[in-house]
Amino acid sequence: MITARWFWFALAMLLLAVAWPISQRLSLDRSLERMFPVDDPDRIEFQRIEDEFGVSQFLVFAYRDPQLWAADGSGIDRAMQWRRSIEQTPGVAYALDLSRVDQMLTTLKGPAGLLGAFSAEKATRPLLDTNNKLAKEYRELFTGQTHSAQTDLVAIGVLLDRSQTGLADLRQLANSAPGGLLVGHVAMVDEGFQEIEQDGNRLGIFSTITLSLLMLLGFRSIRWALIVVVVVQWSLVITRAILVLLDWELTMVSSMLSSIVMVVGVATTLHWMFGYQHFYQSNADETNLELRATGALRASISRLWQPMVWAVVTDAIGFASLALSRVGPVQDYGSMMAVACGVVLVGIFCLVPTLALLPMGYQLGNVPGDVWIQKNLQRLLDGVCKHRRWVIAMAGLLLLLGVAGSSRVKVETDFLK
Repeated sequence: MITARWFWFALAMLLLAVAWPISQRLSLDRSLERMFPVDDPDRIEFQRIEDEFGVSQFLVFAYRDPQLWAADGSGIDRAMQWRRSIEQTPGVAYALDLSRVDQMLTTLKGPAGLLGAFSAEKATRPLLDTNNKLAKEYRELFTGQTHSAQTDLVAIGVLLDRSQTGLADLRQLANSAPGGLLVGHVAMVDEGFQEIEQDGNRLGIFSTITLSLLMLLGFRSIRWALIVVVVVQWSLVITRAILVLLDWELTMVSSMLSSIVMVVGVATTLHWMFGYQHFYQSNADETNLELRATGALRASISRLWQPMVWAVVTDAIGFASLALSRVGPVQDYGSMMAVACGVVLVGIFCLVPTLALLPMGYQLGNVPGDVWIQKNLQRLLDGVCKHRRWVIAMAGLLLLLGVAGSSRVKVETDFLK
């Protein structure tokens, strides 16, 4: 592996070039019903009602208009303009606002009302006629649906088609309206999953930066800090491409994929790094630094490849055991992480030999306070061995407290929180 390191490195770069465009197609599954098993009665019933009536396709586009009931009808006109803008948005099947209610009243007035609507002289809108008993009843009927009786809030009911392609455009339109809001099941779920996706990305970036800085400050080696970043990012791209090829999607649970891959990649790379450091320092008689680094890398991988493989295999088995869950996203998360663990292992063996032997300084720095840390860890070990009965008793007591506390844990089921 060390001798043929450039071949394996070139192969890894070729895989990266092929996988990069594919990995960009990985999407996030935004359906809440997948949280239930496929055969769950609640999910089956919800899907049946959804197929029949499309209950989750309804949205409310709300904005503020203090002059909604202006006598000249300008408030109703503005509602009509917003409604027409909404209906022109792709993915919108129908929209209901006060102007449509006014049109219904105009129709109910018969030919006289229709002639008045087309006449040169602008007639009073029927909905604004204070002497019209039917208009008053319609205003009361649609209170809480198209407008608020106590505030200047105006609402337009929006029915989406099955594609749900216009959410982003509707949200942008709502942001341009005075006090605009877009509320409803679909909008809430979409926004919630956007936040989850952004949190997952932020967590991945933050974990990458912090762990890289920790290695840079702790071991004083730019090389190994960069090795960790390269291995993790390569593994993420390859893993995401594999998920796309397998027709999998990220879910609410697996959106933190990047940060978990970061942890697995750092932990496994550290095994090799510590072994390399040990053999490099033990061969101080070698004056040729490149030969010294090559020997240390070869000796460390000969000693550590089995522990590294079994550590990753153990992680993969642990994640794969989540397949026993009845919750779909949890099953997917376990399968994805099992795949990611294998990819991390391949990335380490393909990338580390070449990157570790690049001519940019082979020596690793010492961790600040290394002697003090080792001394106190040895003291802690001696103390535990000397008072092992007390330690076991305290551990048992903590276990009992943990069991008692876990029985009182409450699961939060409110998605809004």
